[in-house]
Amino acid sequence: MIPPKKYAQILVCFGLFWIFSLIAFAQEDEFATPSFPAVKCEELKKMIDSKAPDILVVSNDPQESYDEGHIPGAVSFPWATKLKLPVTLPRNKTLILYCSCAHEEDSSDIAAKLSQMGYRNIKVLEGGLLKWVELKYPVEK
Repeated sequence: MIPPKKYAQILVCFGLFWIFSLIAFAQEDEFATPSFPAVKCEELKKMIDSKAPDILVVSNDPQESYDEGHIPGAVSFPWATKLKLPVTLPRNKTLILYCSCAHEEDSSDIAAKLSQMGYRNIKVLEGGLLKWVELKYPVEK
């Protein structure tokens, strides 16, 4: 049999553990990068080939990488810790962001930052430039 004083201490410890767990979980979600709709390379290629007027392809690679080769028609908007204002990307088009990262880290980060600035039509290219090149799609310099 557990003495009443020990029982109260156990309940308090359990309660504190539960509260701290909730706080930790809430903070973890606060810093998570929101996910954005993905576009497959095959879909983007069709959009580019059909000259879809409502999209803008945006490279988040460093300027040097962009100059070496990028998806046809893409504009350069390199990843940065902080976005330089004013942001000149249009708000009336769907922005399709890509990078040369293994898991779209830079383009997802830029998407989150643009979203915080009020941009709503943002998608991320699944596999980025690496997948685009792997599929032997055209690259322009």
